[in-house]
Formats: sequence, C-alpha cells, structure tokens
Amino acid sequence: MRHEAREWFSKIKKPTKDTPPINTDFDLYYLCLMMGLASKNKSTPDPSHSADFVDRFVKQHERQQNLIIGLLIQAELSDKSLTLDDKNQAKKILKDLIDPTNRFTSLTDDGMDKMNAYASGGFDYLQSKMPKPYFAEDFLIRYVEILKTEMDNNHNW
Repeated sequence: MRHEAREWFSKIKKPTKDTPPINTDFDLYYLCLMMGLASKNKSTPDPSHSADFVDRFVKQHERQQNLIIGLLIQAELSDKSLTLDDKNQAKKILKDLIDPTNRFTSLTDDGMDKMNAYASGGFDYLQSKMPKPYFAEDFLIRYVEILKTEMDNNHNW
C-alpha cells in the first residue's frame, strides 16, 4: 500500500462509534485493486514509498480470493492480448502467477507484484477521477459510478 494512498484515504478510514463501511487497509487495497483491474491501469509502486501491510487475504475477503485471482489472470492475459485458448502462453502466465503451495495467497511473488501494480494503478486512476475523499458514503457512491463505467468499457468484465 502506497503511503500517499493511506494519506489520501485517511478521512474515510477512521475509527468511529459505529462500524464504518471501510474498516481495514485491505478494504482500501481491494477497492484500488478492483479499479486497477477494471480500468486496466497498473503502475509499479516505489518500494520506498509503500509498505506491506498483510501477507494473506484478510478474513472478510477470503471468500473473494479465487475471484480476485481469476480477475488478475484475466487482466494479465488481456494485457498480453491472449485468451485461455492460447494454451501454452496461458499455462506460462498461470505458472508465473499462481503458487498452489502458498497457503496464504496462492500467488507467486510475481503474482503478488502484479496484483500490487494493479492496486497502485487503480489508486492512480481514482486520484485522476475524484478529489481526496472526506466522507466514506460520498466516496463509495462516486467509486461505484467510476467502477461501473470502467466495467462497461472492459470486455473482460
């Protein structure tokens, strides 16, 4: 998670008396990742300006793990203008991204790097489409509008 992303989201992820709609850093990461995958935006985060915050899918997102990995695979195939019909190339991409022995994420280091690149690109894209959010509810309404547009424009979704 990029430090500037934490700062940008700081007003909408804060402890309140009631449970906020955005509870964890992984929630923010997930929102950025989905936007990056839908908009086909990725960027390489500078390691000196980012920090690892989790080494596994958090409990509330475990059920979406396979969906997220599937979207990552589809995005990488699309990025290389491939389909699953291109069996040899698709197998190579699967091998590069997936590690079934990794009991925490099922991803290789390269797979995690690619996922982080889409999350970083999603954050860049969000910043270009809206000002810094101050209220979670307003942010989520605008986020869904932007995500829906990107999903409609992405033939993989």
